[in-house]
Amino acid sequence: MYLQNSNYKILSNIGSGSGHQVFKVQHNQTSQILALKMEKNSNLGQLEEEIQKLKELSGIIGIPKLIDYGKTKDFKSYLITPLLKRNLQEIAKESLLSLHSTLAIGLSLIEILQHVHKKGILHLDIKPENIMISQPYINVPVDQILSPGFIQLIDFGLSQKIGRKPFLNKVFVGSLRYASRQAHKGNQLGYKDDLESLLYVLVYLRNQKLPWQSLKQLQSQQLEIRKIGEMKEALFNTTVLSQKFPPQFQQFKLYIDSLTQVAIPDYEYIKNLFKSMLSIRDHSQSIKFTGSATLSQSIKGTKQKPNTEQILMLLENLPNNDSIDIPEDLIDTDTQIVLISELINSYSTNSIKSITDIKF
Repeated sequence: MYLQNSNYKILSNIGSGSGHQVFKVQHNQTSQILALKMEKNSNLGQLEEEIQKLKELSGIIGIPKLIDYGKTKDFKSYLITPLLKRNLQEIAKESLLSLHSTLAIGLSLIEILQHVHKKGILHLDIKPENIMISQPYINVPVDQILSPGFIQLIDFGLSQKIGRKPFLNKVFVGSLRYASRQAHKGNQLGYKDDLESLLYVLVYLRNQKLPWQSLKQLQSQQLEIRKIGEMKEALFNTTVLSQKFPPQFQQFKLYIDSLTQVAIPDYEYIKNLFKSMLSIRDHSQSIKFTGSATLSQSIKGTKQKPNTEQILMLLENLPNNDSIDIPEDLIDTDTQIVLISELINSYSTNSIKSITDIKF
């Protein structure tokens, strides 16, 4: 299979998303191996916004270089970037990352986000799958992880400019595991939401799971969005998420919570928190879960519907490997929240260039 200009030959399919596929390609003249991202449907227009974002972010270390872009013979937009080695999701499945490796990844991403946010751009889909490394292995000295370009942030398909009017009310943007609490509410997002998603990524890398992954599979996607959002809200100001980190990680979390949606974060303060954590040689876990009753058993054992304070208390006493089953009557499902991917896939013309163009 060849692209329209016959400069690239597609070698293999290496991944896919809701509206695109990723291929390994070879430049016919130089034989260079590259990555090509292509729309699944012709004239969808989704990649055009990402191409524009990559142009604006050109020169930022840690953002893949936009090498080429265009359309195929069947009018599918594509973009070409360097082929990176592996993403953090693949790495996390294989082994548990050390504390210092996790913190070094976090510090590198904060540095990247500082430059991205300076351009007024929100990523809005930070997750392990969208964080790549430029080398085959992550098991390297911390200094190498911190070296410019080792960590790469990819996929700006859901990104948008800060300060735009809300593109749609009550639309869920991001990934369920890592989206911010405001994303679960369908609210307008800001710089702090990228930082909150990064925090969840670091907790996942350190623990190989997040507390809300223990939720039983739900019948409706909207209920799942609501329940996970409620769990994040209940857990965020506890010590559950920071139990395998030094105390400064809790400060990072509290700082995120103190920011407004329009506030510009103090990145130097955040970076100094991570540098201080990296300087710690050894530390013990600060929190151990206690108790044997499951959260659902504790809730069902109450005569009245528990308030937020009671839920927080139950969550803090939840055993590490417990299964969570929050009764549906504790969750407000009146608000309808829609996945942005469902809306994007419902369009088949180039009338949509970005998420701001989506209409009900």
